[in-house]
Amino acid sequence: MQPLTGRRGRTPGLVVLAATLFMGAPVHAHETDQYTLPLDRPFADLGVYLDTVHTLALDRVVSRLNARIDSALSMRPGPTRDTRLAQLHDPTLIADLVYRQFDDPSTEVLELEHVVRTPWAERSFPGQRVARWSLDWLYTYTHLPFDPRRITLIFQASTIKAHGVYFGTDKLSHFHHMGRIYHEAYRAQRRAGKSHEEAVSIVVNEYSDGCLIAENTFLGYIPSGIFSNADLAANYSGFKFYRNLTEPVEMVDGVHEPLVVRKGPHWRLNLNVRPESGWFGAFVSDHWNEALNPCLYSDGFLRSRARAVLRNRAVQIVGFYSAADHRPADAQYYDSLANSLFTLYGEDYGHRGTFEELLTLGNTCIPAMRQREVQRPDPAGVVVPIGWMRQPPKHTAEGDSDPTGAGSWRRRSS
Repeated sequence: MQPLTGRRGRTPGLVVLAATLFMGAPVHAHETDQYTLPLDRPFADLGVYLDTVHTLALDRVVSRLNARIDSALSMRPGPTRDTRLAQLHDPTLIADLVYRQFDDPSTEVLELEHVVRTPWAERSFPGQRVARWSLDWLYTYTHLPFDPRRITLIFQASTIKAHGVYFGTDKLSHFHHMGRIYHEAYRAQRRAGKSHEEAVSIVVNEYSDGCLIAENTFLGYIPSGIFSNADLAANYSGFKFYRNLTEPVEMVDGVHEPLVVRKGPHWRLNLNVRPESGWFGAFVSDHWNEALNPCLYSDGFLRSRARAVLRNRAVQIVGFYSAADHRPADAQYYDSLANSLFTLYGEDYGHRGTFEELLTLGNTCIPAMRQREVQRPDPAGVVVPIGWMRQPPKHTAEGDSDPTGAGSWRRRSS
């Protein structure tokens, strides 16, 4: 992939000025850290929770739409009735109503952060970690003390796990909100006569590099100096979700039928859209993990500081992904994985950065760990650094979670 364009010539003074101006903007760019994860307790998998939340959101929308359709059907046959029914059958309306089930971007992250720290979460997953937030995270050490971009780093998004993937809570806000923005822009391009491929390309380029709320501007580079490829992947996954509401989309395992389908004049959820069915997992992938799909930094200084932190913590980082996530402690594996995450299973989502610019576990952490020679082979075949206890995750039945608490993380009025 080509590196970001137009960035090398920007002076530090302009960067600081832009970051200072950003402090008055209404958008908050949350950052997250999937490098600094502990091994003391296994992470709870919140896949069932997310399945339930999104099933309830879609079910609520379908119920309300069908009530309006019933009202329209009771009208006298004629042009007014036909126009009303056409409006209620418009896929754009469904996307808009689903979008309204979730709060504004910053509030949604705060609500989710609250939910994963409630007594409900602790009771639902005894002995497991629901979320990880720490002052001792990567970005405590990357920016100089007087750098105004440090202010935005107050908004740290916790790491959670769902459908086997570790990611920041901010990714769900990207999924819902930027995904919806992508979807609206895509439909506008289609109405203007662009092909599907042309429309997607225009939207992806616009929101990675080209506009005020792109990752290259106020959603990443300007407020923090961090261009998150994982954020862009979540944006694109959300875009596919909104399309998939009423049309089939291509996913990694084949074509997925619409989530909401027509039955006569009414709408209904497709048969697979059920709590605990795992349907939402199709949209979640390693692309959302910022350790496996690393960020691109705005300048060599930030990159060198981040590299120093990762090298210093290499044993712990690789130890977590070996022991807790059961991945090999092999540089080629992580480099190949990072390379595969440049696209979303072959689809361009706006990833930026060359292999040399990105700090992968393969080109940064494992070489540092090997140089320190502080690991030994575990009898079970998993490489575990000395000083770290191997604690295999204690998986519990997904049905043990309490889906009744899921409704707390949604807008209560549409």
